[in-house]
Amino acid sequence: MRSDTGDTDRREATGTRADSGSITSASAINDAAAGMNPSGNSPEDDAASTEDLGTEGLGTVDAPLIYDHAPHRIRDKADLLRLVGAAILGVLVTLITVYLTGLTTGMQSDMERYAQSISWLITMPFSFLSQLCTVIIIGWGVIQTLAGREWTQCLSAAVALILGYLLANAASWAITASGNTQLISAVISPSNVSGTLLPDLYAGIAAFLTANGPRRLRSSVHWGWVIIAALATILVILDFESIAGTAVSLCMGRMLGLAVRYIVGSPSFGAWGKHITDAMGAIGLKPVRLVRRRSTGSRNMADGLVPDSRIYDMHCSDGKDYVVSVCDEQRHTSGYLRQLWQMITLTGISHRTDRSARGAVRHHRTMLMSLRHMGLEQLDPYEVTYSRESAILVLTTTEELTACDWESVTDSDVADAMTYLRRANDRGYTNRLIHPGSFARTRAGNLIVTGWDIGDDGSNAANIAIDRVQMLAALMCTIGIDRTITCGIRAWGRSAMAALQPYVQSAVIPMETMRHPQWDRRHSIKTLRTRLSSLVDEDESEQTAPVTVTRFSLRSILSMTLLIIAVVAVFTQLNMEDMISAVKSANPGMAIVCFLVGCLAWVGMSITLTAFMDRSKRNFFAAFMAQVTTGFTAVSMPAGVGPAFVNLQFLRKSGYRNSAATAIMSAVVAVQVVMTVLLIVFVGLFTGRNTLSSVIPTGTVAIVIGIAVLVVSLCMLIPPLRSLLSRKLMPLLRQYTHQLIALLSQPLNLAIAAFGAVLQSVALGVSFWAALLAFGYRTNVIETTFLYLLSNTIGSAVPTPGGLGGVEAMLFAAFTSTGVPGAIAMSATMLYRVLTYWIRIPLGALSMKWLEKHNLI
Repeated sequence: MRSDTGDTDRREATGTRADSGSITSASAINDAAAGMNPSGNSPEDDAASTEDLGTEGLGTVDAPLIYDHAPHRIRDKADLLRLVGAAILGVLVTLITVYLTGLTTGMQSDMERYAQSISWLITMPFSFLSQLCTVIIIGWGVIQTLAGREWTQCLSAAVALILGYLLANAASWAITASGNTQLISAVISPSNVSGTLLPDLYAGIAAFLTANGPRRLRSSVHWGWVIIAALATILVILDFESIAGTAVSLCMGRMLGLAVRYIVGSPSFGAWGKHITDAMGAIGLKPVRLVRRRSTGSRNMADGLVPDSRIYDMHCSDGKDYVVSVCDEQRHTSGYLRQLWQMITLTGISHRTDRSARGAVRHHRTMLMSLRHMGLEQLDPYEVTYSRESAILVLTTTEELTACDWESVTDSDVADAMTYLRRANDRGYTNRLIHPGSFARTRAGNLIVTGWDIGDDGSNAANIAIDRVQMLAALMCTIGIDRTITCGIRAWGRSAMAALQPYVQSAVIPMETMRHPQWDRRHSIKTLRTRLSSLVDEDESEQTAPVTVTRFSLRSILSMTLLIIAVVAVFTQLNMEDMISAVKSANPGMAIVCFLVGCLAWVGMSITLTAFMDRSKRNFFAAFMAQVTTGFTAVSMPAGVGPAFVNLQFLRKSGYRNSAATAIMSAVVAVQVVMTVLLIVFVGLFTGRNTLSSVIPTGTVAIVIGIAVLVVSLCMLIPPLRSLLSRKLMPLLRQYTHQLIALLSQPLNLAIAAFGAVLQSVALGVSFWAALLAFGYRTNVIETTFLYLLSNTIGSAVPTPGGLGGVEAMLFAAFTSTGVPGAIAMSATMLYRVLTYWIRIPLGALSMKWLEKHNLI
């Protein structure tokens, strides 16, 4: 069968009887496919329904009547996957060439040594050889496509060829214009024979061969790749072209050719018409009529919602009717990519990936047979067979499913569907993709769940819970949340329903459900989670944390971001030479004192935090480890933000609700701020210095306060904004204020917290005093503490990780202004930051691991 017909050969066909003495009916029908659109879906009037044919439309075993249209061209989504792969490969080659010059230089020198054994090739006219190969590849490909009257294929290949050459030349111009000498020297060869920075020959030929179709389609494409690969290898070995330039050029041509091929479409390699009827002989069936159903979307209830399948009604010589589901390999890519994406993004649950259409169809048949064996109503598979690049599932008509009419669904129907899923789950079978379209009526009128093609057996508890959450979300969109919860309790029980709360997450909800008109992306998940949490005691609900099902959750992304920022901060801000010099010249004993006294700040922070916690939830050592962890987050976040983030997470894991945890952290911050300010004022008055007013001008304070008042006033003057704040913010603010007042109104706890805050501030001040002593400079410990607190507070306001840059600058400026020599002030500052900031990064990372292991963060 010819897969690509010419424009002059187009004609219509609705039904053709096979004639053994001439071209088969399937061939005639396939040749009539010129009217098909590029996506491969036939027009609605192309396929006749079985009812329209009547009994007189029956064929014979020798000449079955076939109503089918093969597509002229289809878009293979696998081409998009290959395009992305080519792009990634090109980028990797470029990066390796630029940043791993030793590797590429070594490979090039190895090839040059090998070239000495074939030095006789250097005398050959390679310019002529390149031109000869170009003519052979292009000429052979064009002749073969024109001989088959494949005008579209020839035109698209020619366009890709021209664009390939233009793209290579444009890229060469861009690289040259950039002036990046390292990149230019990496992609060009000293003995360049192409005349351009990137050899345009490979880009043009690669684009031509790729657009001309898969290599299995034409011998000219297969041997064209062999010729161009051999030519490129010889030129690289002889140093006429560079490895990087050749590889990048080939990747660019491949990308361009795949883009053209996807836009224009590829010939179909699937089974159509006569191929399908012939394949029936392998499973003992003798068709006399095959009629393709009209397409009703990407999924059809007749074969259990298999994506992108083709549905046929088949009547055989034994008088029985069958439903035929055909899955093409070229259409299976989208489903496979979806499975891969779930495997990459979801964690903690089992996955399956069907790499081929054959594997997917075989698995679907096994799932249907297993469900029926359990006594659950489901489609009845007859057998699986194959033809060309298609997998064919044949179903009997003993069971037939119809789409669910939600207007007629009763609570008993919904409970029956939930019981159906529970029975399957009890045997380890899960559906993996339940959405509003997954519910169907059987011939007996029962409501069941269909769409088991990507389901699996031996499923774990997480898969079962996700199945049920998907069902609840789908039912929410169709019958409402109240009926859904009521039916769920009836079918699964109250405790089983409540246990689903940790799995109610957007990541597990199918896109088909999210696209439903009744689904609200902002509120539906929250509504379902709230209703499930109401089924258990409030305290127990608060203790139930969401189960991690996504690898790329907000927490994991935040952790990775913090790690990246920390690494960047270390390698961009850390002046290793100055720090090493400062540490080497410091007194070892005082340096140790500086570090140990600085660690007392963790003790003070722990005292302040645990002072506001309930006795039953206090764990001083865990709180201390949380403060050690702040050393890691401080390098990734502005000063103060990291510790607050860690402590808030610690409180939540310790059993506090969000509002209570926020109130405790607010109380901690309030006590720390107040005590720091009081220490600065008190010590400043005690030392008799006027540093405070000189560092922070009164005008600046007034301006900041004025701006804050102005913003608040404007917000309250705008009625819609005032109303929004009153509805959303004020209730939370009142609750938070009441909890904060309750915490601050406990004198004993407040005194303990204040002591911890004072200990934290004094420990850091004395630590810097010890850093000065490490270089032999003696100062007044009280005055040093005052200057440290003042300069550190101001420097920490800089929005850099841990106040990097700002803290160092303020400490140096403050102490040099009091007479400390600049060299000593700088050395002491560097030593202090090493012992109380940089060295805390690995300690904080280890502490974070400990907290994660004990589920405390």
